[in-house]
Amino acid sequence: MSTLRERRNSLIDQESARLLGEFDERDESVIADSDGESTTGGNPDDVEAGAAAAARADQVAEQEVNELSTRGLVTLFCSLYIGVFLCALDGTVIVTLISHIASEFHELRAVSWIATSYLIALAAFQPLYGKLSDIYGRKALLLFSNSAFAIGCILCGLAPSIWFLVFARVIAGMGGGGLNSLSVITLSDLVPLRQRSLLHGIGSVCYNSGAAAGGVFGGLITDAVGWRWAFFIQVPFVLISAVAIQLNLKGKPSQEIVVETDRLKRIDFLGSFTLVTALTTFMLTLSIGGNYVEWSSPWVLILGTVSFMFVAAFVHIEKKVATEPILPVQLLKDRTILGSALSNSLIFMISYSHLFYVPIYLIAVRGVSATTAGTNIISNFIGTGIGAISTGSYMRGTGKYYWWMVSNATLLFLGCILVSTYSPATPTFLQVLFLLIPGIGFGSLITSTLIALIASVPHEFQAVTTSINYGFRALGSTMGVSMASAIFQNVLGSRLYARVTGPGAAEIIERVMDSVEEIENLPEEYKPLVISSYYDACKGVFYFAVVLGFLNIVSCAVMKEHTLHTTINRR
Repeated sequence: MSTLRERRNSLIDQESARLLGEFDERDESVIADSDGESTTGGNPDDVEAGAAAAARADQVAEQEVNELSTRGLVTLFCSLYIGVFLCALDGTVIVTLISHIASEFHELRAVSWIATSYLIALAAFQPLYGKLSDIYGRKALLLFSNSAFAIGCILCGLAPSIWFLVFARVIAGMGGGGLNSLSVITLSDLVPLRQRSLLHGIGSVCYNSGAAAGGVFGGLITDAVGWRWAFFIQVPFVLISAVAIQLNLKGKPSQEIVVETDRLKRIDFLGSFTLVTALTTFMLTLSIGGNYVEWSSPWVLILGTVSFMFVAAFVHIEKKVATEPILPVQLLKDRTILGSALSNSLIFMISYSHLFYVPIYLIAVRGVSATTAGTNIISNFIGTGIGAISTGSYMRGTGKYYWWMVSNATLLFLGCILVSTYSPATPTFLQVLFLLIPGIGFGSLITSTLIALIASVPHEFQAVTTSINYGFRALGSTMGVSMASAIFQNVLGSRLYARVTGPGAAEIIERVMDSVEEIENLPEEYKPLVISSYYDACKGVFYFAVVLGFLNIVSCAVMKEHTLHTTINRR
């Protein structure tokens, strides 16, 4: 696809030649004055005519790009967001598959790595796609992401062991990270910021629809034909997305033939290695701490130290060594970029804390079925859709976002407070309503903070800053699950050991800490003690979300209002 600038220059040349004829080189000499400004020799009428030609060329070139985008935008948008939907679905589909997979492989202890490995891969590889797509083009990286995701799904379906399945989930996560971030990066090349806000809102609905559908989809497919088909059935849709991208998205424009070795030289391999290693070890630290080993374990200390060392090495490489950094860390000095990154990490921590532990609260404390618990949290996804679409429409209509963003951060904080008031006496309709409110705030913020970040940097930095944003989202997702799990397990364990005593207490505590379903099988005298312990543990997670909600308001408040342009070239 010819860029707007190339097309503009071509049209200027044609229009100028038609209107003005050939200029004499002597009349076109450029004379620089003492202030560094330029004046052009020649007839003033000719200069005015040339300016008029340039203006008309701008209009024609921009109209051509807009027409092209309009004709192919719907198809391309659907193609991109099939991948986004599947990426989100694959992150939650595992919830209903875990028990079946554990039964088949007899590996209950290791089964949580199936979910963790996917999230770690998302967090580790998502930040790399922005710069790589600048070098190799959006289309090439999108096709690679679709291929990696499809291969990962196929390998998941064929997995002969639990650890092979974990490996396959890493491959799928590598591809899923690209499907997620490159969809926004690609639209950034085609759609002006004002219009993009609404499209991103719709895209957020696609993502959350996938996340909401994952558990139900996995359960239905597993009951019908087995858990392996929950992965196999995704492959045709990925292939459809890849074919549509191949047909509708043109490759990276090239003004000259680029030798492959020259492209390889532009890749920051050392920075990429240190970043992936730092994020991976950090995620492993959060994943095993409090779950597999105590937080005081030497393994936690070793992994944490290694992670810190690689973070320091990465920062040094990006600032002092790399000629084309994979993530220019100096961008984080900008308060809007930093605020957006921190906000996205915090809101995803809140979201995952609620989505994992509100169902546990409903099942353990309120005694509802897993199906009913899943139904009751749908209001959160509905709220996300409302927030994303309303924010996209508001930003498209007004070109503003700052106070709307801060207001919705406050709404999210209020929603966290309401969820923290859950008690056995809270009516069901209020529980559903309370969960709708943080959903609205979350949906609004994932749209407004991303558009604010993109608006704060020149066009050439859009890809890498978008990757920063999505990297912090994946980081927040995993941190939210890990830190909420640590709080939950510690509070639950301390309450159970304090309340459940007497003969057989140790066995009862072990049973209920491994499975919520064991509560129903307990002797009647122990049930109230265990239920109250679960209630306290869930409340601990909900209070944690309240603290995160307040920090998120601060993160949003430090950001700045930037212009949301109505043209691709930001005029």
